[in-house]
Amino acid sequence: MLLLPINEQLKNLQSWQQSVFCMALAQHSILHFHLFTEAIGSDHAQSIDTFNQLFWEKMTVKGAKINFAIQQDRFDEIIPDAREFDFYGVYPALDHCVILSCAFNSFLTESNDEAFNASQTSFATIASFMELQNGTEIDEQSLTELPLVQSELAFQKMLLKKLDHQRSPELIKSIRQFVLDLGVTNLGIALND
Repeated sequence: MLLLPINEQLKNLQSWQQSVFCMALAQHSILHFHLFTEAIGSDHAQSIDTFNQLFWEKMTVKGAKINFAIQQDRFDEIIPDAREFDFYGVYPALDHCVILSCAFNSFLTESNDEAFNASQTSFATIASFMELQNGTEIDEQSLTELPLVQSELAFQKMLLKKLDHQRSPELIKSIRQFVLDLGVTNLGIALND
């Protein structure tokens, strides 16, 4: 576990805030899944887009009826098995799936750990990427000083600030737009590349 100044705040979010935080991190990392499916010639990118869209719809469209238990079963079928692939791209794709699982759990269970788990997963994606680049393990102190980690922390702090308002469809739509406007994933990959 990475000790971060936001950890306690993440565990104290209301249920809807947990869901939106997880959805925002999933939106932030969805490109990693797209790049993976492109690399293996899979058509699962459309499915992952649908799952992500359903979450936003549930939170912004009054009366939207979505059976997340059924959707989760469908989602489980497209999660890649890292043992079947011998290239790095499977890991950020898998991390995206972990974050999306946190979003599912935030709707299906009473857990208050989902935002925290999603946050930690997002930082773990960066850590494994930097360790791959450097060819060595990075200690926690050095990790927290990395520009990508600093950027991700600033992003998550801003998300928490935005979530500290009255719940409304407009607020939730503006949070999604904020993520899209950022234009990069947590690994710094531009969304329009």
